[in-house]
Amino acid sequence: MVTAARVTAGNAAVALNTASTSGQKLTIKNTDTTNGVDLGGPGVTAGTGFPLPNGAQVTVELAPGDVVYAIRSAGADVVLAVLRT
Repeated sequence: MVTAARVTAGNAAVALNTASTSGQKLTIKNTDTTNGVDLGGPGVTAGTGFPLPNGAQVTVELAPGDVVYAIRSAGADVVLAVLRT
């Protein structure tokens, strides 16, 4: 099943998907024109995760049970477009 959502990354890590028993693929696009986010596990903090700068996009293949989290890397919240397949 394909789903899409807009998720706001703020100053606390937010989940971009729920754990799946069969794995998933996420395509994550940073829709912000100025600010970036950091991606990682539930403990990700600003500056410690995988950087996704403004306007960038990444596709991630997840194993069963994996969940990706995002947190803003600067002072402003960032809206991410997330496609789950």
